[in-house]
Amino acid sequence: MAKSVSLSVGRGEKLPVSKGAGLTAKGRACELCGIDIADKRADARFCCRSHKRQTSDAQRNYALEYKKNAVHKRTLTLSYYHRDGDKNRAKMLKRQKLNPALYAANAAKYRAIKLQRTPGWLTKDDFLIIRKFYELATQQTKISGFSWHVDHIVPLQGARVSGLHVPSNLQVIPATQNIAKHNRFEVVQ
Repeated sequence: MAKSVSLSVGRGEKLPVSKGAGLTAKGRACELCGIDIADKRADARFCCRSHKRQTSDAQRNYALEYKKNAVHKRTLTLSYYHRDGDKNRAKMLKRQKLNPALYAANAAKYRAIKLQRTPGWLTKDDFLIIRKFYELATQQTKISGFSWHVDHIVPLQGARVSGLHVPSNLQVIPATQNIAKHNRFEVVQ
């Protein structure tokens, strides 16, 4: 009788990805060096504190570097977008024509939120002032040659704070700044 070939893996050796990466023949393996950690706690991921610290330091450094470069990347992306404005507008219109239900739903959602954030105590004069903001944005767009938006200083859908659709919360700013702002509200001290 012929002996069968054993596919077992020795203690501490990692199995190939196809056999279940992160597992050894005896159990679990350290994420950094691959040593068997079956005798450690069930939620342990590393064989020693230095490996855990090394991994968390690398993650922290990556996060800091990403945060440092995020603003630059965002402005660079916006500059690319606005450099080919007509081409990008055409792409957007094409997407809108291909997905009319999606864009209609998003517009309806925004209108509903704006209505929800419009207080009942606004007067006719307040609504006139709000309309003037939108007229000013249209005029600025015609005069300057690039797009201007009416921005809510405190966003209507902010993560931590939500503003109202009132004249004191509106400003007319270039579209690039408004798009880059998203739904963020930065406190100036």
